[in-house]
Formats: sequence, structure tokens, C-alpha cells
Amino acid sequence: MKEFPNKQVINRYMLIAWIGVFIGLLIIGKAAYIMFAEREFWAAKAEECVIDSIPIQVNRGDIISADGQLLATYVPEYKLYLDYNIYEPDSAKHVKLQHRKDSVLLSKLDSLSEGLSRLLPEKNAKWFSERIKEGFDKKSRHWLIYPKRITYLDLKEVKKLPFLRESRNFSGFHTEVFNKIDKPFGSLAARTLGDVEGSSGRGISGLQKQFDSLLAGVPGIAHKVKTMNKYLPVIDKNPIQGANVYTTIDVNLQDFCENALVEKLKEIDGMYGVAILMEVKTGDVKALANMKRGEDGVYRDVQNLAVSQLMQPGSVFKTISLTAAMESGRIKITDSVNCSSGSVTVGGYTIKDASHKSAKIIKVPEVLGYSSNVGVIKLITRAYGGSKASEQQFCDDVVKLGIAEDMHLDIPGYEHARIPSPKTLGEYWSASSMASMSIGYSTMVPPISLAAFYNGIANGGRMMRPRIVTHITRNGEVIKDIPPRAIREHMCSKQTVSDITKCLRWVVSNGLGGKASSPFFSVAGKTGTARVQQAGHMGEYLVTFAGFFPVENPKYTCVVCMRKAGSGSGGGMCGPVFKQIAEYAMAQGKQSTIGDNIDSLHSIPPSLDFTNLLYTNRLLSNFNFVVPGSWSNDTNQYALGKVSVSNKHAKITVEEVQPDIVPNLTGMGLRDALFLLEKRHLKVKVQGVGKVIGQSIAAGTKIHPNDIITITLGTKSAAKKTQNHEPETVVEQSEAPVDNGQPGH
Repeated sequence: MKEFPNKQVINRYMLIAWIGVFIGLLIIGKAAYIMFAEREFWAAKAEECVIDSIPIQVNRGDIISADGQLLATYVPEYKLYLDYNIYEPDSAKHVKLQHRKDSVLLSKLDSLSEGLSRLLPEKNAKWFSERIKEGFDKKSRHWLIYPKRITYLDLKEVKKLPFLRESRNFSGFHTEVFNKIDKPFGSLAARTLGDVEGSSGRGISGLQKQFDSLLAGVPGIAHKVKTMNKYLPVIDKNPIQGANVYTTIDVNLQDFCENALVEKLKEIDGMYGVAILMEVKTGDVKALANMKRGEDGVYRDVQNLAVSQLMQPGSVFKTISLTAAMESGRIKITDSVNCSSGSVTVGGYTIKDASHKSAKIIKVPEVLGYSSNVGVIKLITRAYGGSKASEQQFCDDVVKLGIAEDMHLDIPGYEHARIPSPKTLGEYWSASSMASMSIGYSTMVPPISLAAFYNGIANGGRMMRPRIVTHITRNGEVIKDIPPRAIREHMCSKQTVSDITKCLRWVVSNGLGGKASSPFFSVAGKTGTARVQQAGHMGEYLVTFAGFFPVENPKYTCVVCMRKAGSGSGGGMCGPVFKQIAEYAMAQGKQSTIGDNIDSLHSIPPSLDFTNLLYTNRLLSNFNFVVPGSWSNDTNQYALGKVSVSNKHAKITVEEVQPDIVPNLTGMGLRDALFLLEKRHLKVKVQGVGKVIGQSIAAGTKIHPNDIITITLGTKSAAKKTQNHEPETVVEQSEAPVDNGQPGH
């Protein structure tokens, strides 16, 4: 048996091992050389192949009304810049590329200037040519070529122009993005919705500020890697889209409240006015109007006075004083008080009644009905007078009602009511303080707190937190739900609610609040007229009416207040506005019961050529038509399409509308037609009534911003006449004296 060749084998293994060591040393040496000697070279290569920290922008979320209409949406705007230099580390290549870029720009300058002038007609081609040349001479890196911002649609067209269509690295064309919030309904509820800062996109007021972090979303982060001469994106951090905020605001009610308020302010030459309409059971604010006169005399929604304006409410506070005393058992609705003197002196001050009707022995309902200062002061003094401890108890009883509660509203700038007391004022609490407070002076209360109190009475003693936002969604899923919440489950007893409601009803039916009454339903409420007690404002008055309707089963609470120079009357000035709002709100409610009017025997199945599918879906459901399960619009997004019905089954076909061409408007309602055209920056003229039967610019035509399009409305028969060139007749559609009262009305 041969011996194993140990020595020979070991020598071979040693050779292999030394080869391995040698190769390893070569690798380590090469790595060290790359790391140290060629560090800068390979770092530069890495920078060329990888682009780090690229933000992935997200769109800001929308704010949506209670009926699914868009109140505010994000629309980016852009400023246009040119970089006349070109980046190239190699000096020889840089000179060559820079010369080529300059030559191309100068050769295309005329066509570029003409194209910019066509898209942005405020400046002519000569202006653009001179502007671009000026930047060229300065070799600017960031030269503004147009002074105004443009829309995304305009930017898409600009990018198609000569020279600018080249890659950014060559042309140097770049933009600066500004965040703009587009409000389809213009200034409607402007302060409630709020605004954003153009450069940062940060919410700076209203709901935009309150829910800024949710509306804004979170941008993502990505980097690009060069592979096969192409840069491929790699996401490092996924973006979080902006959320949508759903409000309680009803567009129709908000619009009506603003218009009714402005009309009365113009009539009385008022400085500002507030109107709040609140749903009784939920506390949902259906309208929040704040109209203030500017230096140009135009009334605008520039400050959310309804939640931020601390005011001395005057006589509408008398209801709170008497409710507190009734709840404590110190006053009954059957109590009487002698007001025949017409005045009362407290702490050296004499306070008079404004109405002669109260100059007799009257009961509690008449005290409120005639807004008797004397009656309220005597009743409260009789119930709580005698010591500071008793007066403190009065203040405590008022606070127990919830009027001074911080309601944590979803609107920045909200101020809760301030109720003074002997404890808080100390030595400044005088012998006349309780008397003054009982008739609405000395206290500071924002209109929204008054609305919450009167709404609590209407709601059987359950005071609801005023709700502006119902829920917030992201990608169709609810991420935050804000249900109705009570501030006080029992602000007072059922008996107190019943008694004070009788008093408030008497105010409208027999007292000074008659102008707020309606022949269609019962109203309960209270007038208020307060002289503004501020330095330099003694000649101004704050007039108010607060109440609810219908009394038997209250649905809405409404507060209207206005400030004006000279004397005024809460009943005579705010009462009529309250009445208008109340009747309009109740009429809206009647319209919602459409199912009660269905004629099952003679109804004709609807066929809609082109319509808003969101509202059509609701209409079909109200008429008990079966909508296919394939159709879903739970996200309340604006969608258009055709609808046909057969045997109680609806067929819905969604149609995409291109953003840069004129859509086919035939068969569409005016509201949808205006929405589509104005979103495409077309100027619209309207003729006739009915549905769209003709348009001056044909469907499919390329859109040029600011073009004028005329749409003709009419019936199907009119459409046939128009097509046959037959003549068609075109139809184009285009208070009581104020009482001057004194404080106490």
C-alpha cells in the first residue's frame, strides 16, 4: 500500500493559500486606492448617477359643504423663470454647450415671444422679447419672464413653446410653485373657510388654519438612480395625501343669509352684521355670515365676528338672567312687578324703560315682551339683592347655564363669553353691577354663544356645542369623526324651558318682536338693543334678535345682530332679517321631502343627457329608482355622465371631460355648464332658460384661456328650431319702515 503524499499535497495547498492571500491583498489595496486616492472622482460619479432627497408633492385637501359641494380646493399657480447659464464641469464642453444654448434661444426668440403673448395676452410679443433679452444680457440664473402667476393648464401650454420644450438642463426653464385655494362659490363663508399663505401653503385663517396639518398632508421623499442612461425614481418615504374636511355649512342657506344681511346693512347704513343659523338637535351651523363694510363701502366677509366679537348683548341677555332666576326657584312665570314709574335707581344710576307699554304692573312674559329694563332689574334685585354673596349666587346661576363655557370651536379666533362677578372684579364690583349685568351690560358675549344658549332652550334644555365640521376623510376613508356633542345635557329643567319658551313666544306674538313673526309657523325669540359702551363709540348701537322656530318642534335657531351709528332697534332692524332667513330655511326643508310628491301612476322615467351624477344619484334614490351597485360615489367627488331609466332601474355612464378642450354641453343644466367652463378659464355669456341647446364654440375645440363662449338655454323643441335655423324667442333673466327704538328693544 502506497504512502499518502503529504508533503506534495501540503505544498499545493500552500500555493493556493498564498495566491488567495495575494488576490485578497490586491482587492484590499484597490479598495483603499478607490477610497482615498480616487475618492473625489467616484463621489462625483455617484452624484451624477443618484439624485437624492427629491420631495414628492401632495395636493392639499378640499373643504366640502354639507350637501357635497366644493367650498375650497387646492389649485397650484406658477411663476416662470429662465436660467441662462448651463451646468457642465468640463470647461471645454461648457463653452460649447453654452454657445449652442445661446444660439438656439436667439434663433427661437421671435416665435417664443409670440407664443407667450398668445397664451398670456396681457403682455405683447415685443415686451416678452425685450424681457428675455434683458435676462440674457445679465446671464441671470433666476430671471422672471412674466410678472404674474399662471395656472397649471397655462403652464402645460407654455412648456410646448419653442426652446422651452427642450429639457430643463438645456433650456434652464423652471418654475416657482405657489399654493392657491380656489373657492368655486367666491367669497361665500370666506372667513369660516379661511386662506393659505401663497409661498408656504400653510393655512393662516379659518378652517384652513385649524385643520392645516390634515389638509396639507405630508410630502414624500424619493431619490433617482441613473440606470441605462435613464433616471429611475425610487421612493424612500411614501407621501400622505391631504385630507378632505366636510363641514355643516349649507351653500344655499349661507348665500341667502349673507345677501339678506347685506341688504339690511345697506338700508340702515350699518357698520357690520352677523347671522348664525344653527340646527337645533345637532348644533350644526348651517350658515355663519359675517359682513363688514370696507373703506370702499362694499360689505365683505373679512373677519369672523360671529365667534370672535365679544359684545355687550343688551336685552337678549335678559332671557339668560330670567332663566337663571327661574331655574333657582327665585322667580316664577306668574310673578308680577310694578314698572309704572318707568325708571329705577340703582347705585346712584337711574335706568329707564324705552317703551311706554311697560309702564304698569306686568308679569314676567310681559317683562321680556316689552323688554323692560325696570322689570328685569326689580325682579333680579328682589331675588338676589341684599349682599355680595347673593349677587355672587346670581352670577354663578348664570354661569351654570353654560353661556360662559369654552366651546372649543373649530375656528381660530374664537372667544368664549366673559361673565363678571364679585369674585372676579373684587373692589370694582359696585352696587349697580348686578343690575347692569341683568339687562345685558357689563357682560361680554360673542354671537355664537348666544346662539348656543337659545338653541339649548329650543332643544329642551340640552345645550349643543356648535359644530362646523362633521368628519374628515383621506382616500375615501374617515380618519376623524366629529359627532354632535352636548355642552350641558341639562342646562335647566324641563319646567324652566317650558316657562321661558312661553315668554319668548309672547315677545314675538304680543311684544316688540312682532317683525320676526311668520304667518307660516310659530317663532319664539328676544329683541336686543345696546348702546356700545366703548371710548369713542357712545353714539353707536348693537341691535340683535335671537330666537328659534317652529316653536312646537324647533328645527333651527337663528341669531342676527348688526352694529350701526345712531339709534337702532333689534326688533325693527334684525327682526325682519330673522324672518327672511327663517322662512327660507323652512322652505328648503319642504323641498327636501320630494318623495312625498311621487306620482307612481303617471311619472315619466327621467333621461339625462349630461349631468352631475352626485346629485342625480340622490334624486334617483328619492324617487325609489334602483341604482346599479357598480356605481359608487361615496367620496362625493364631482362626476359627470349620462343617465337612463327603464323599469325602475337606472343606468349610469360616467364620462371623462378633458381639461384642455371645450366639452359638449348639450343637455346640461346651467350650473354644471358654468362650473366646467369657468374651471377652464373661459368667459361665459348665457342666453335663455332651460338646458343647454347650443354653444358658440364647438365641442372638442382646443381651449384658449379667456376666450368668450356663449351658451344658449332652452327646451328640446327649441333645440330643433335652432338646428333648423327657425327663429326662437330668447328670454334673458336678469321693506317695512324701520322703528327707531331706545336701549331695551
